[in-house]
Amino acid sequence: MLVCCLPRRGIAVAVAVAILVLSAAGVSAASIWERAGPFQACLEQRFERWVQARAELVVNEDPQAGEIDDAAVGQWMTETIGACRARAAGGDEESEARFAKHVARWRSHIYDVVQSIKQRAGPD
Repeated sequence: MLVCCLPRRGIAVAVAVAILVLSAAGVSAASIWERAGPFQACLEQRFERWVQARAELVVNEDPQAGEIDDAAVGQWMTETIGACRARAAGGDEESEARFAKHVARWRSHIYDVVQSIKQRAGPD
């Protein structure tokens, strides 16, 4: 596997390049609103950063990657909604429900980003 054979710096560079390429290509982990206000934008930004961070752990084969479960994600989601409500001075239940449904597929989102990073890094 290529990732295991790269020096730590090489892995970090590969991850950083993949993130930039995915961002430039418009790949978004949380594009779930037709029109996003401040509350929705906050949720999207935080989810994107969270997914990217988790994907980096997986690609780097960090043991912390396996330390997440549905309960931890639920806790993170609750905290994120609260923080975004405070930041945006409000929120709405429909957006929260849509966000919760989207976050419920967290494994798929992380897997998709990991696969994109690995494709960008090249063949094994």
